[in-house]
Amino acid sequence: MRIPDASRSHDVAVALLREGPWASLPSGTVDALADGGKLSDVPAGITVYTEADAERFGVVVRGLLRVYMHTSDGRQVTVRYVRAGGLLGVPALVGGPAPVFVQALTDSAVYFMDVARVKRVAGKDAAVAWIFAEESVHRLYDVLEELAGNTFATVRQRVVRHLLDLAASRPASDGRLAALVSQQDLANSVGSVREVVARVLHELRAASLVRTSPGRVDILDPVRMSLELWSRVT
Repeated sequence: MRIPDASRSHDVAVALLREGPWASLPSGTVDALADGGKLSDVPAGITVYTEADAERFGVVVRGLLRVYMHTSDGRQVTVRYVRAGGLLGVPALVGGPAPVFVQALTDSAVYFMDVARVKRVAGKDAAVAWIFAEESVHRLYDVLEELAGNTFATVRQRVVRHLLDLAASRPASDGRLAALVSQQDLANSVGSVREVVARVLHELRAASLVRTSPGRVDILDPVRMSLELWSRVT
């Protein structure tokens, strides 16, 4: 992971935080929270951190990452996808390390903050503590949305979810983000029929989101594709 210029990294991270999750905090407080952090470039496919790591806390500067869990037999389930401006690791600050992994789906960058500094500031400033409490609740909502999405999502949304999950969990040998799956297997996985899945893939091709070939679906724009995922507010 390459570490870019520290001062520029700090400024970029602070700008994102002020526009997004910490917009309600005074500028000086945001600066204090971000001081001492480092920006890490993360190539696509790399695991950013695992459940066994020490607490890590940061803001995504660019790219698309997924937070997932897996079982001892290798099965995986994605809990959430995180784009630029999203936070990683807030629940761990409150409740300790979480049983999750974080993987970059595209070339990404994350500004990791000094966990000890952040905890000190939060311990002294109720506004900061409240922001972290809100963020932890939002992560609970992510889990609830994942559960609801399994019931309420359209076939298109289920196909998008499955393609992203497959591409992340089984990397193609050529390094591209691709789901190695047939139309019939994809239909079986999302609870539909091949004809419907073929129509969905045609729609995704027309939107320049994917390119298909026998047994393979290349994901051309994973960030835009992730916006297709089911949400109760869309």
